[in-house]
Amino acid sequence: MPIEWDDGAGAQWKSNDQVVKAVRDAIDQPGEKVEVKVGNALQVLDKHSRVVEAVYHAPFAEHATMEPLNGTALVTADRVEVWQPSQQAAQVHLVAANETGVPPERVFVHQTFVGGGFGRRIFGDDARMVVAVAKKFPGRPVKVIWTREETMRQGRYRHLTTVRLRAGLDPQGMPEAFHVRAAGTPAFRVRYLTDCPLSAGLAPHVHVESRAVPFHVMGSDYRGPGTNVNSFFTEVFVDECAAAAGIDPLEYRLRLFAKWPDAAWVQCLKEVAGKAGWGRKLARGWGQGIAIANWGGAGKPEGGATVAAIVTVEVSRKGEVRVDSVDMAIDPGRVGYPDGLRSQLEGGAIFALNSALNEQVTVQDGRIVEGNYHQYPMLRIGDTPKRINVHFGAVSGHPRMAFVGEAAMGPVPPALGNAIFAATGKRIRSLPFRVHDLSWT
Repeated sequence: MPIEWDDGAGAQWKSNDQVVKAVRDAIDQPGEKVEVKVGNALQVLDKHSRVVEAVYHAPFAEHATMEPLNGTALVTADRVEVWQPSQQAAQVHLVAANETGVPPERVFVHQTFVGGGFGRRIFGDDARMVVAVAKKFPGRPVKVIWTREETMRQGRYRHLTTVRLRAGLDPQGMPEAFHVRAAGTPAFRVRYLTDCPLSAGLAPHVHVESRAVPFHVMGSDYRGPGTNVNSFFTEVFVDECAAAAGIDPLEYRLRLFAKWPDAAWVQCLKEVAGKAGWGRKLARGWGQGIAIANWGGAGKPEGGATVAAIVTVEVSRKGEVRVDSVDMAIDPGRVGYPDGLRSQLEGGAIFALNSALNEQVTVQDGRIVEGNYHQYPMLRIGDTPKRINVHFGAVSGHPRMAFVGEAAMGPVPPALGNAIFAATGKRIRSLPFRVHDLSWT
């Protein structure tokens, strides 16, 4: 191994501030690609008297799986066996055949239990590593385990993304024109910026544009790809529109989504509001926030899994956040296994809370700084909410039975951000929340 590594072109990125500024500067330019164009949003906004505008940001985030990357392989001249905790067993099969040159019909993959994937275990780099090492010891089973530092610093991260959102409000306070300018790492996700209800029909004038910034750090899928941050941007923005219109955030959404052809959106909002006691008087430093999002619908009514969430928080005067409860109302069409669905949403809510509160990896001198959990904080058992409630009263009975494993990632982070605003009066427009001063007097 060389004594000094050549960082290549990546070394130009000397600090994380420089990285963030590059993406922030990109949204000051017209997008390279127009993703959605309906009507004349730019012209309408230029002439509009009531414009709401805000910039939002999400950093790189590590998947932070409990089980580091690892695998076991046994390679001989005419047979390969691999034991791998992968999200893509078929991919492991092809990678092992490619790496060894052994015909695919002589390659055998044993899928093991997976100690967390969340999009990290879909690339096959972990499988290729173990097979490459096992080739050096033919006829002997070899187990390769990445250290936590190797796993974290050689990851494929949730894309770094910055967006500017603008809306022109009509006399009733509803969005008449909606403009999105998004920038991020190569191949960053524009899903849910392009197919959320605001982009897919609620606003008569829509313009969504994007620009990729050529970073060397690899981005990837991360639980709830695209929706995980883009719904945070859009649903905090909806709260800002409600504030500008002087309308309660729940009432604003009920009016807004009453125009959406899928009635379950309104039913989910009503269900979760009733169950969580929306609007009740809370002590100082307490707040409730609401949000709604969809996973898998691709902008189509009665598609995917729609979840409305209310998060109730207490924020100390010093700015310490304690999540008291999370309430969620879901419509996946039909529910076949309620206990399984509830478990998926409960776990997804904890994942989403941690994502919003804590998760961020940073870049310095072209390299990832964080290497282990002392630098990358995670929710502990004592940090989790007292109650996570999943409500089924808004299930529509539509013939679909939508996938729900990603669904909580959409509404929970913005609901948390909106709750912190209600408690402190401070509007958070970037993740993670732990880097912000949330103190209040």
